[in-house]
Amino acid sequence: MKIKTNSGFLIALVTSLLLTACVEDNDYTVPQNLGVEENLKLEAILDSIQNNQLELKSIKDLKNLYNSGTDPVKIVSDIVVKGYVVSSDAKGNYFREFYIQDNPENPTAGIKVMLNLTNSYNKFNFGREIYIRLKNLYIGETNSGDGVLAIGGKLKQTDITEIESITKNQMEAYVFRAPTTATIIPKTLTLGGLENVANIGTFVHIENAYFSSNLVGKAFVDPSEDFDTKRQIETCEGPSIVTTFLETSSFASFANNGLPEGGGSINAVVSRDFRGDFTVLVLNTLDDLDMKNTRCTPLAIADFSTILLNEDFEGTSGEINILDWTNYSEAGSKKWRAYDDLNSLSKATRMGSFRSGDESTISWLITKGINLEITGEEYLSFETSTSFADGSVLEVLISENWNGKLVNITNANWVTLPARIAANNDDFNNFKFSTFINLSSYSGTAYIAFKYVGNGNEDFDGTYELDNITIIAK
Repeated sequence: MKIKTNSGFLIALVTSLLLTACVEDNDYTVPQNLGVEENLKLEAILDSIQNNQLELKSIKDLKNLYNSGTDPVKIVSDIVVKGYVVSSDAKGNYFREFYIQDNPENPTAGIKVMLNLTNSYNKFNFGREIYIRLKNLYIGETNSGDGVLAIGGKLKQTDITEIESITKNQMEAYVFRAPTTATIIPKTLTLGGLENVANIGTFVHIENAYFSSNLVGKAFVDPSEDFDTKRQIETCEGPSIVTTFLETSSFASFANNGLPEGGGSINAVVSRDFRGDFTVLVLNTLDDLDMKNTRCTPLAIADFSTILLNEDFEGTSGEINILDWTNYSEAGSKKWRAYDDLNSLSKATRMGSFRSGDESTISWLITKGINLEITGEEYLSFETSTSFADGSVLEVLISENWNGKLVNITNANWVTLPARIAANNDDFNNFKFSTFINLSSYSGTAYIAFKYVGNGNEDFDGTYELDNITIIAK
């Protein structure tokens, strides 16, 4: 590769500084505005990707290399991950870390980057496109089992189940800025859908939010806390109030500011608290809070007297076989089965592939078709628990175009619904309520599917339990 030295270079340099559009994924042309040395390093990375000498791996695929709570994974292959910075330590709410997500808009995955660098916002600013060459780095957690996957530079000397930061010396060889600073559009979510692990590390927008009434007059950080404070926030979701936490560092410049008393919206990064017990939102700046409006009010449950679906599995046994329902194994031998839950003293259904002997497990439980044309507003709810979910995943989906035939399940268009689903950190003795999930934007005859996916490691696949599936409507 050669650096142009004619007058055209200066023109290109000035022009590139004015560009605001994002570089397309398949366009590896680099405007030369990073300085010659930094630009050469990035050009070498992008040329190697273009020539298949390095593999560009998505953040989602990278995260699939590691299971939360296990030993960190050292990357030994020549792979690179690309992302856009969505956090900032400019206001002191982050320390020697930043988060990247896979797209400036509608991200599908995010990950934490541990870096021994303060004031990283000066180099890795919000929206900055970056590339990380991963060979000899680690994928793991800084606090084993907390559910926040991270890229680090080495194993922790005092605990080899955790990772430490990429050092400043490592940074020059592994972390590369692109000239692009993208406009990050926060992904709109409900608090009910916030806890999906795919959202951790992404920048989101929550509407109709407000701080709990018992926090009026209090600051973002409790003055008795040394490090972080969680403050409960609430939203109205149909006929219910849903809660989560906003977590703020005691070192944040706005730590002592009073919490807003009104309602409105929050833009923040999704993370987990230190022990991984709770999903939390973390602000970049106070400008990402807009709570000048009145607080929302939940809908009246009495207005939803029409029951479109109500299944508690009390009349089932063995493999689930309910009239007009579908119990389908896409991969593996396991299907959803009924069982007696000793904690709730009732029947429920469960799916697990622990030591099944199958190379892969994908199992669907699909409701009968629900006619959404005869009512005006509909809400789905259900309950889940887990006996060590481990690396397996459960998600709830909806389809408006499935025709009810087995051969067409995987060809239909299935959309993930924003539900709260039990995770490893939840008490297995109790079922977790999904929140009320609004189905009003869907029409025709719709099917609801509960899809279990094992992670391919039969000793690390867990079990999910499911009960009390209900759709209420006006």
